[in-house]
Amino acid sequence: MGNVDIVAGTKIPCRVNRTLDLGDFSILHQLTWFNMAVHSDSEYAKGTWFKERSLAAPIIFVVADGLVHHADTVAEILGKGGYSIHAYVGVENVSITKPVLFGDTLRADAEVVDFRPTKNPKMNLLIYKNKTYNQRNEQVIEYTSTMLCQKKD
Repeated sequence: MGNVDIVAGTKIPCRVNRTLDLGDFSILHQLTWFNMAVHSDSEYAKGTWFKERSLAAPIIFVVADGLVHHADTVAEILGKGGYSIHAYVGVENVSITKPVLFGDTLRADAEVVDFRPTKNPKMNLLIYKNKTYNQRNEQVIEYTSTMLCQKKD
């Protein structure tokens, strides 16, 4: 049994920021097949309100959630409470609030919204909210994730 309570308001330490460069944009879009012109055609993108290529919204989520889970920070909090991650259950209320452009540096600000038991006495649900910001302190994404967590024996 762990010695740390996991309660609403617990901050999830996000230990790194990430600057996204041309190489990041290229590989992330190629791996995910998000190759719409606004993301992959610089001439086309000049005519958009961004004036340059932007990172696709689903990729913004992947980068933002990666910042939360970097160095297993969520697993560390759960481990101190006597739990381990069993499964990523879902994502809700995703809102992209600003574009992510070449050279933007993202940082995540995440906290526990709820930690509650399920019908299975060995399982709990961890619900956390992440708000990720760029270097200008503009929020670029906000969402809530749910993870299934198992009590350690």
